[in-house]
Amino acid sequence: MLNTAIFVQDGGQPARTFGEFLVAGGELMVPIGICSVIVLALAIERALALRRGRVWSGATDDAMSAIASGKPEVARAQLEADRVCASRILLAGLRRRLYPIADVESAMEDQAHKELERLRRNVRPIVLVASVAPLLGLLGTVLGIYDAFHRVAQAGMGKPEVLAAGIDVALITTIAGLAVAIPAMLIASWLHGRARRLVMFVDERLAPSIEHVAARPATLGAGGTHAA
Repeated sequence: MLNTAIFVQDGGQPARTFGEFLVAGGELMVPIGICSVIVLALAIERALALRRGRVWSGATDDAMSAIASGKPEVARAQLEADRVCASRILLAGLRRRLYPIADVESAMEDQAHKELERLRRNVRPIVLVASVAPLLGLLGTVLGIYDAFHRVAQAGMGKPEVLAAGIDVALITTIAGLAVAIPAMLIASWLHGRARRLVMFVDERLAPSIEHVAARPATLGAGGTHAA
């Protein structure tokens, strides 16, 4: 949040309180404020979603053990009942277990890409808000400067203090827009990186299971057909 201490006069006394700062910004401070609430809500939601416990579970470990023990159907049932990222990736490979190992790896990689997009789902709106907020601030500044010049024209050119006061108020929306956009971009960048690191963590943990998943049983089904 903005600190009232930054709005000071030459004498060191606060020029306006934070509430006065918001009011002075005009009507466009409302959508800018809404943008800040959206960023905060989405950031909290994604921070909670991007925890390691949400992408890996004990069921994934149990399924890996079952696969290593030659019990793919048991593992499949465990994975289908689980809802974490790692289980869906492993399940995608398990469904191709009777195919060459390259197909198993491809299926798991494709699912990993889908999971990465799922983890980044609510990050894009944060980036969008980070782009829109400064534009709203700039719009407020342009409208404020226009109003300031209009007031100068009415008051006469001998009153530059009218123009200075108008520009001072006009810049408030730009300050507010940037105050929302800069943290939003930093948050979005961190969330993107966090999602990528989690998927890399899952891939590394699942890597030893790929050969077990792709191992063919001694006998296939009737006629030796592949099971998708």
